[in-house]
Amino acid sequence: MNMHKDMSKLALLAVIACLVCCKKSDNTTIPADPKPGNTIINPPLKGADDNFTTMTWGTAKAQPTATHEIQGELVNGKLYIFGGFDVNKRPQWTPTKRAYVYDPVTDTWASIKSLPHEPFGSNFGGGTHVATATDGTDVYLAGGYTSNANGTGQIFGTKQVWKYSVAANNYTRMPDLPLELAAGQLRYLNGKIHYIGGAKLSRTDTKMHLALDLNNPDAGWVALASLNNAVNHPGGAVYNGKIYIMGGSHGQNEASVPQKTLQVYDGQTNTWTNLADMPVALDHILSTVVVYGNRIIVLGGQTAHNTPGKQVLAYEPETNKWTVLSPMRAAKSAGVAAVINGNIYYTGGNFSPINYKGVPVINTPATQLSPVADAFIRNGSFGMVNYGSDTLLTIKGSTVNNYFRSAYLKFSLADISAVNSATLSVYGRNSDNTGNLTLSAFGIDDNSWAENSLTFANAPQTTLSALSNAVANNQFGRIDFDVTAFVQSQFAGDKLTSFVIKDAANKNVTIQLNSKESSVNSPLLVIR
Repeated sequence: MNMHKDMSKLALLAVIACLVCCKKSDNTTIPADPKPGNTIINPPLKGADDNFTTMTWGTAKAQPTATHEIQGELVNGKLYIFGGFDVNKRPQWTPTKRAYVYDPVTDTWASIKSLPHEPFGSNFGGGTHVATATDGTDVYLAGGYTSNANGTGQIFGTKQVWKYSVAANNYTRMPDLPLELAAGQLRYLNGKIHYIGGAKLSRTDTKMHLALDLNNPDAGWVALASLNNAVNHPGGAVYNGKIYIMGGSHGQNEASVPQKTLQVYDGQTNTWTNLADMPVALDHILSTVVVYGNRIIVLGGQTAHNTPGKQVLAYEPETNKWTVLSPMRAAKSAGVAAVINGNIYYTGGNFSPINYKGVPVINTPATQLSPVADAFIRNGSFGMVNYGSDTLLTIKGSTVNNYFRSAYLKFSLADISAVNSATLSVYGRNSDNTGNLTLSAFGIDDNSWAENSLTFANAPQTTLSALSNAVANNQFGRIDFDVTAFVQSQFAGDKLTSFVIKDAANKNVTIQLNSKESSVNSPLLVIR
């Protein structure tokens, strides 16, 4: 109790000092973690080295509606999913035109413009078994099962090809496929989209391989070397300039026979080569294959008709070997998977809205970097004041002049050889009340700012979107932000990385963090 009284007196003296010199320092240094020698509480970091064998599965925000046979792509850190079967029209197998985007930073889903596939009506349209690919900016959708004319069933193939503009949230019709196709793969490689395999309108398998040059779409689809093994519902990935097609099925429904084959396409020679078979024959993996580091990972899939599995398989192209990883939490097929900030997400499929999140178990040692510079800034009449020598980094979100404060931190990556995961870890608490407050970490591309001259007036601009969010409460402790993707991009550049931590919602609550000038529990960037 006496310690708290002493701290209150010190806080009062600090306020008086502020009135005298017009330089705000909100409190004395935050006391050390009471656990002896515990200078950082290591959280389960989001990301891992390429050679993990185990993942811990939890869940993120569920999809707005349950789906099956959906398709999707990751663009600029957000996951876009399209169509699938309409759960509200079961037992009829009817496509839906619904489409959504998932933001992992805010853990939220939002509706995007509905699929434009024809036939199209007020309560039907869209598609299932649509092949998708991305060039990193837009999403391309080719073939698939469309709705029938009255929205009560499905048509087993279409020629339709569409481009979804992420920036404009609209669709543009592209040149049609030469025939109705569905349940094939679409991969982007070197300015072209490749439609591979699948089934025809008659539901017979095809080895067909077509390519559309996005720089010359008017030339239409061009036939290239056919698959060695004709398959529908295969998985696909692009790695090191080659297209990999794995698994898939011969036949449909009760007559389906899942395949183990792994086929790779070399665009330089226009040839397909069979590589090492998968350990398990799988189909219904159209959108559930991801590239993670130096491996291609296949999640779930059906081992027989209507028999989804929990299996997770990893293929290493350099050694042509498969590894069986720890299984998923639930048996899944026909969903969408993506790697986001070092975690693997699997959403939808089997008429489920659940969005599973797999965190690789990290076996590599961590490197803890201290800041080369840190400071907070304050607006209003304090806009020209530098706080670089303070032992605290003060954060306060407010729209009122003189109240807003945010914290800047800069780290050097010069001694780091690789970045598999990165966590920004700061120590502090909510010093105003007993509530929780969500803080957001933003990136800064301009690393020229200096600790002893940074002010609100000259502070560099941040990235438009937050890199990660974390919650601060009234207990002293570590507050951790996953900043993997941003640090990896900075590592590839000048090997300096800067961040801003702020209350983006402007809740008018004071958060105090130890700065690098503090003798204990200073900020860290944890690299694995």
